[in-house]
Amino acid sequence: MFSALRNPNYRYFYIGQSVSLIGTWTRSAALGWVAFQAARSQFLLGLVFTLNSLPLFLFVTYAGALADRIPKIRIFEATSWFALCSSLALALMLFHGPVHIGYLMVFATLWGTAMAFEMPARQTLMVDLVGKDDLVNAIALNSAMVNSTRVIGPAIGGALLATVGSAWCFLVDALSYLAVLYAISRIRLPPEHYARRRERGGLRHALEGFGYLKTNPSIAEAIALLFVMGLGGWAYQSQMSAFAVTQLKMGAGGYGRLLVFNGAGACAAAMLVAAGGERLLGARVLYAGTAMFSAFIALFGAAHRALPAEAALFFAGFGIILFFSVGNSLVQTQSPDRLRGRIMGIWALAFGGGMPVGSFWLGLLASRTSSGFALQAGGTFCALGALAVFSFFRLMPGNARQNE
Repeated sequence: MFSALRNPNYRYFYIGQSVSLIGTWTRSAALGWVAFQAARSQFLLGLVFTLNSLPLFLFVTYAGALADRIPKIRIFEATSWFALCSSLALALMLFHGPVHIGYLMVFATLWGTAMAFEMPARQTLMVDLVGKDDLVNAIALNSAMVNSTRVIGPAIGGALLATVGSAWCFLVDALSYLAVLYAISRIRLPPEHYARRRERGGLRHALEGFGYLKTNPSIAEAIALLFVMGLGGWAYQSQMSAFAVTQLKMGAGGYGRLLVFNGAGACAAAMLVAAGGERLLGARVLYAGTAMFSAFIALFGAAHRALPAEAALFFAGFGIILFFSVGNSLVQTQSPDRLRGRIMGIWALAFGGGMPVGSFWLGLLASRTSSGFALQAGGTFCALGALAVFSFFRLMPGNARQNE
């Protein structure tokens, strides 16, 4: 289950990124809470998260091409400094008093921009850290790390929100980046990693990954499913704080507890993938995760008490990360080395293209009905969208399934 940790470079990365992600999830919990308290509007809350994910849609194709041309570790370092400075600036502003919702939108956009360039570089860095033999295990352990910190970060965020205030959440996030920056300084990669590629940039270079999708329907299907999940599924996080306040009648502590249950389920799924390895890399597991998430996020939206809501959110978190970890591993292991950055850029584009639209329409629907109804609608959309993707790829001529 932990074979990738034999590599010293991956151990440095894993420890530094773990600390940094605790800060990121602390920030994420605080952003949703502060935004809803500032605006008292489900629509504006959804808009904040729309702006947070919009840069992925705008920049990630170029970012993926960039990761194939210049050292990924340098991109990772630059985006970490950028996010650190953004969180520190907002923390200092909040120490002086409440901020307008417009400032939160600006900072959400800045963090989204950093994520757009960081995601393809970080994800494709895995093969340089551990090699191909341990790649699936490294991706699964990375997903487990992301989701175990989803338990710790929101718990810290909820406690800080309830005691000392939101400014400390953003300060914790800023300080947490120091750990990943230290880890980057300790990682030693071979000289060829730092050599600038001779490939010329430009639109044709950036779009080359799209041409490859025509030859690999397994990757294309996983990316299509990710887009559906972004449109109706992953955007559920944009309504979590409003749902906690308006339907479950919770305060900051209860909101943090919801996020902890969500993260616990996600962590359990990631550890399952780490243990299962390549045996789980197939379409059946992708659709199983999608179905599980769709059902339980709809049940979560229908809940009016804390215990059923927490249980449903645990299994929804399990389902969505089972899908995401298997999909991410499948795409990376089946991508050729020279195109991996661009193909992971397309993977991130599907995620970033669906998320802002999903956050926007869920926020609009919630403002006219309720957050609970919007969450149920999102789960239903995911189920129907997955059925449409399944039907399309089974009817597509010449699609020989190898990963059933």
